[in-house]
Amino acid sequence: MTSNAISPCQQFPWNDTAPSHVDVAIVGGGFSGLVALVHLCRALPSGKFAVIECHPRRAPGVAYGGCDQEHLLNVPAGRMGPIADDMGSFHRWLDARMPGKFRADSFAPRALFGVYLTDFVLDEVARSGAHVSFVRGAVIDVRDAHSQVELTVVTSGDASHQGAHHQTIVAQCAVIAPGVPASPAPWAHIQRDVPSVALISDPWESGSLHGIDPDADILVLGSGLTAIDIVEGLRRAGHRGTIRMLSRNGRLPLPHADHGEPPLSMTKEQFTGSPAKVLSALRAAARQRMAGGLGWQGVIDAVRPHIPAIWKSWTASERRRFIRRARALWEIHRHRVPVQVLADITAQRQAGTLHIERGELLAVNSTASGNVAASVRGSDGVTHVHVVARVINCIGPAMDIRHTIDPLLGAMQRSGIATTDELGLGIRSDDDCRLMNANGVPHQRVVIAGALRRGDLWESTAVPDLRVHAARAAATLLAQLAGQQTKGRN
Repeated sequence: MTSNAISPCQQFPWNDTAPSHVDVAIVGGGFSGLVALVHLCRALPSGKFAVIECHPRRAPGVAYGGCDQEHLLNVPAGRMGPIADDMGSFHRWLDARMPGKFRADSFAPRALFGVYLTDFVLDEVARSGAHVSFVRGAVIDVRDAHSQVELTVVTSGDASHQGAHHQTIVAQCAVIAPGVPASPAPWAHIQRDVPSVALISDPWESGSLHGIDPDADILVLGSGLTAIDIVEGLRRAGHRGTIRMLSRNGRLPLPHADHGEPPLSMTKEQFTGSPAKVLSALRAAARQRMAGGLGWQGVIDAVRPHIPAIWKSWTASERRRFIRRARALWEIHRHRVPVQVLADITAQRQAGTLHIERGELLAVNSTASGNVAASVRGSDGVTHVHVVARVINCIGPAMDIRHTIDPLLGAMQRSGIATTDELGLGIRSDDDCRLMNANGVPHQRVVIAGALRRGDLWESTAVPDLRVHAARAAATLLAQLAGQQTKGRN
C-alpha cells in the first residue's frame, strides 16, 4: 500500500436483483448518476431509487474506480466537491484523514477521490433514509409504459449476455447517465490472427495489463490523459521496455499553471462569433495574461463557464469545423496534467524509453515469436513496422455514437425515444436535461446527465461541469414527481 492509500470505509452493496418498481431508476453508477442520487435522496427521504451499473468495479466512475493509487486528478482538490455550494468537501475529507498532506490547490490521487465519493454517497443515502438498490447489470432498453418508464435490465451472464437474466424495472422517472461508450478498438478490421491477450481494448479492465514482460516494447494508441495514465502506471509497476505513443496529432496535454495564480474573470461577450473568432480572442487574452507574468491557463479556466453558450451559438457546420480543425489543440489546453506528471513524461522521452509519434495504425499481424507487428503510417507518409508485445487502446470515448454497438443507446435511437445531435456527439436534451425524442419533443420523465450531454454543451466531462448538470437533472425530476403527487391529490 502506498503512502497515498486509504482503505475504503464502505462499499456499494451491488446485487443481481432489480426491484420491480421505483420512483427513479438511475442508469450508470459513475459520478453523474451518484450525485443525482444524492440530490434525489435529500429531497425525497421516503423515496425508492435504483442505481444500475454494468461495471461495478469501476464505481464511482471509471476515472476513480479503475485507476491505481498514484493516478492524479486533473482538478485541484479544493474544487472537487460533488455539490456546487460545497466545493471544498473533498479537501476537508482529505485533511481529516491525512492532515497537511494535500493543499486545496494540490492534485490528489483519483483513487482517494473514489474512496471519498463512495463514503459521501453512502453516508447521504443512510442519512436520508431513502431506499436505494444498487443493481449489478446492464440496461438494454428504456421505453414509455402508461405514464411511467420501463427499463429492461440484464443481470449475471457473460459479456455477451449468454445465460443472463432479464428483469424489468418500472419507474416513475429515469436518469440516463452511463457515460459515452468507448471508441471501437482501432484494430477491429485490420488484425490477422493476433492473440487477444496482445491487443488490449480496455486498459481499465481488471488484469488487462498483467503478465507483460517488463522489458518488452509496447505501443500505446493515443497521447491524451488516458495514454499518460497508462504509461505512468506501467512505469510504476516496473516496466523498463520502450513505449511508443501513437496519435494523429502527436500532441501531449499541457501542464497546469503554478500554484497561487490569481483567477481571471471573463464574460461570454468577450467570445462571440465563429470558432475562428473565439479562438483568436482566446489567444489575445492569453498573450495579455502572459505579458503580465501569469500563465495562459487562467484564460482557459475563465472561459469554461461560457463554453455551453458559445457552443450553442455555433451552427452545426461551425461545430463540425471546430472539431475537425481545432479540437485537438483545444483539448491539450483544456484537459491538462499536473506539472510533475509532465516532467516525468519528459524525462522518459529524454532517456529514450518513451517515443511519441504522429501517424495512423494501418495493420497488426502476429509474428513467429508471438509478438505483434504493428504497421504505422507516419506523418511523413512512410510506413514503419514496430514489433511490440502489446498494443494498448487509449483513444478514449467514441466521437460519434450514431452507429454505436452499445445496446441501450442503440435501442433508444431505434425506438425514437432519443436522438443524437447533428454530429453524433451525444444524446439531445433540453436546458432542463430532459431527453428529446426524434421529433424534438422533451420527455417529461427521462433526463440525461453526464458526458452524453456533450453534443448540447461540449463541456460535460469534468467534475465542475458534471455536478451542475447532475443537480439540474435531479431538480427536473423532482419537479415532475411533485407535479404527479399534486395531480394525484386532486
